[in-house]
Amino acid sequence: MKQIVVIGGGAAGLMAAVIAGREGARVILLEKMNMVGKKMGITGKGRCNITNSADMAEFIKNTPGNGKFLYGAYERFSNEDLIELLHSWGLKTKVERGGRVFPESDSALEVRNTFMKILKKYKVQVHLNEPVTSITVEDGRVVGVTTDNEQYACDAAIICTGGASYPLTGSTGDGYALAKKVGHTITDIRPSLVPIVADESWVKDIMGLSLRNVEVSVISKNKVQAKQFGEMMFT
Repeated sequence: MKQIVVIGGGAAGLMAAVIAGREGARVILLEKMNMVGKKMGITGKGRCNITNSADMAEFIKNTPGNGKFLYGAYERFSNEDLIELLHSWGLKTKVERGGRVFPESDSALEVRNTFMKILKKYKVQVHLNEPVTSITVEDGRVVGVTTDNEQYACDAAIICTGGASYPLTGSTGDGYALAKKVGHTITDIRPSLVPIVADESWVKDIMGLSLRNVEVSVISKNKVQAKQFGEMMFT
């Protein structure tokens, strides 16, 4: 029986741990925050925007850069596969405007609790408040993972630390440093979803206002360079 260490307890880490456990591995999930799925808890305004019901071509179209690179991954595990898997675990979902998929209960906590239930089923060891400091490689193979607390022997490690998008949820770019130390090349990172920062003082007066069905346009050189339709919140 192989021992797998999953680094990071977000959406990707939870899924990796569940699947590795289902396939018969002994799994240790290491999360540096005080709970798993912290970012999942704030998506969709606390309802957990699980995925979208769009077809694969639409997913590729909306992926910045070389979206076609993801065809292989999507074909092996699509949005439909994800929804079917969650349904098999007893988590009911619904589709709202724009194809957004949410839990029927509108509760991100239910999604997190569902994952915890399945992790327990496959006897995954979950370690919280335990940041990873290094990955040990011998003869070109991962043989261990070291944290602030302990060293873990393993046959493989899966880095699921996310990007550097939301430090308060634990996404501080740790995975890039870990991957680089074991020989991977890290390209320049760029934000995908970003706030619009305004100079106007009146924005502060309407903090908390949430709008639906709005369009934001970027105009430069008297021409609309880009536009986006959806929801908007003033913070």
